[in-house]
This record gives sequence, C-alpha cells and structure tokens, in this order.
Amino acid sequence: MPRFIRRVPRNAALLVGLLLLIIVSPSFSGETGWLVVELSFDLILLAGVYSIGLGSHRWPFTTLAVLTLGMRWGELLLEYEAVDLTASALSVAWLTYAIVLIIAYLFQRRDVTINTILGAMVAYLLAAVAFAMVFQVIELQSPGSFSGFPEAASEIEGRLSSATMYFSLVCITTMGFGDIVPLSDIARPIAVIEGVFGQLYLAVMIARLVGLHIARDRDGD
Repeated sequence: MPRFIRRVPRNAALLVGLLLLIIVSPSFSGETGWLVVELSFDLILLAGVYSIGLGSHRWPFTTLAVLTLGMRWGELLLEYEAVDLTASALSVAWLTYAIVLIIAYLFQRRDVTINTILGAMVAYLLAAVAFAMVFQVIELQSPGSFSGFPEAASEIEGRLSSATMYFSLVCITTMGFGDIVPLSDIARPIAVIEGVFGQLYLAVMIARLVGLHIARDRDGD
C-alpha cells in the first residue's frame, strides 16, 4: 500500500462519504437524486469496511456490508416491497453495528489523534443517517406520519431520502425548525429519542476527548 494512503486516517473516507450523502445528494432530484443517494451510501459501506480494519469484527461486519449492498441494488432491480423493507432493515443494522464498533474503539483509545476525532464525527453522522432511514421506512409504511414533507416525496425516493435526512439532522442537533413535524405515534417518540441521543452523545464524547487530552498533557509533564 502506498505510504500516502497509509498516512490517511481510516475514518477520513467514511467522513467524505457521509458528507456526500448529507450535503451533495439533496442538490439532485428525481432519478438522478436517487442514484446519487445510492452511490453515496455504497461509498459509506465500502469506506466503513476499510475503517474497521483488521479486528475481530472485520468478517462479520464485511459480510453484513456485502449483504446490505446486494439487497439495496436488488431493491433497484426487483422493485418488490419486501425487498425494499429488507434492504432498509439491513442498512439500519449495518449503521448500528458501525456506530457500536466506532464508539467502542473511541473508548478503548488512551490518546487523541486525528483518526479519533474523525471517528467521533463519523459516529454522530452515522446515527443521523440511521435515524433518517427509520423515518423513511415509517413514512413509506404509514404515509402522513410527518407533515411538511415535499409534495409527492413518498413517490420519489431521492426526494424522500433528502427530506428525512434533513429532518434527522434537525432532530439530532435539536435545532427544531418546525417545518417538518412528526405526527404518528411511532414517529414522535423516535424523533425524541434521536434528539436525546444527540445531546448525550456530544456531552459524553466531548468530555471523553477533553479528558484524554488533559491526561496526556499531565503524563507529558
């Protein structure tokens, strides 16, 4: 492997994929938007496998990533509702698995590096993507679970993905604009859970990183 690639933090590629999904994909609409969303998520899957490295979770994590990738493209080719739900469930499972592994890695570290900081950012954004997919499934299964979605968003997957991603980021950051509002009994508590998770995550992770940095400075003295 070239020396330059070895020096790039493992979580950098995963962060790039997440930024593409969150920032770039909403700029596209219709079928193009769906394709950009899908390719961005595919990049996240591949970058996630690279980020995990050679630990004991490498093969089960990689297997789940391959299954998720295959099911997501199977959804495109077959267009069956059962395949759609399975692809979404596998995607959320993979995202959850990735978040758990990254957070576990962060709490095992005893120093603060660029990769550690990127890992903390990546876990936060992965959680936003996971909740966005959950919101998308809720809206597809129970149309009208949210108010404020663009017209016919549930009929255009790229547009619905962008809307749920935006709403998820609003929830996890607790900005609370109010232009999109959860209405159903299942959508409301999940939105609340995401908001609580976002605040607790930031509080705990910042305290952890600052504590490690202070401890390293003391050891250096």
